[in-house]
Amino acid sequence: MLRLALTGVTGRMGRAVLELAASAPDIQLVCGLIRPARDPHEVAAQLPAPLALTSRVAELVQGADVVVDFSHPAVTVAVAEAAAHAGIPLVSGTTGLSEHDQAVILRAAQHVPVVQAANFSLGIALLHWLLPELVARLPTWDVELIERHHRHKRDAPSGTALALARTLLAAREPAPSPLVYGRGPGTAPRQPGEVGIHAVRAGGEVGRHTVLLATDDEAIEVTHWVQSRRAYAQGALEAARRLIGRPPGLYSLQDLVT
Repeated sequence: MLRLALTGVTGRMGRAVLELAASAPDIQLVCGLIRPARDPHEVAAQLPAPLALTSRVAELVQGADVVVDFSHPAVTVAVAEAAAHAGIPLVSGTTGLSEHDQAVILRAAQHVPVVQAANFSLGIALLHWLLPELVARLPTWDVELIERHHRHKRDAPSGTALALARTLLAAREPAPSPLVYGRGPGTAPRQPGEVGIHAVRAGGEVGRHTVLLATDDEAIEVTHWVQSRRAYAQGALEAARRLIGRPPGLYSLQDLVT
């Protein structure tokens, strides 16, 4: 039985992980982290599944086999330090980390296995494996990336789109060209090797990423879309399962599933 501790339990992703973990036969929920100002009884009454709650990071990691973190950078830093001190693997999907925050994650990964991803969709992880294969075999084709999300998403392009773009650029030979963000008035003609990236914000789209590879005569579109945040929760829990027993280090989701 995998004993799991969870941060961000009142957030959209934390709640999705909690609900899915509560129904998993191989997972035991041991503790959830809340802000000190919150009333644990009030929070517990609003959660989709029973869970012991604490506002102390040291208590969060006690008795856990792994911590799943979807919170805020300041919380992630504290949780990473506590997990490293306790020898507990960490799965983190928190974004917006500073260089200092990331340095803390890297130090923790010297002591425990850490998997870090902006997107825990298993399909996106496989795209990171597939796209370099396509680009390597079609080196002269134009490449554009279009991402679509709901109207409330603040960051653009999305962290997932940027990660996919970095994967595409790394597969370019010889030297990759810079990313081109959008193509508006005054944009220069497309240069060989460019990767264009475009963001759309409309409606309630959870997340859709399309990579277009094209010549004058033909084109290929590879599209992945998420229909429910359960996809991210499933990926995070699968990462937690696969992280157990791994040596210390910083892992990507594709390291665990490809």
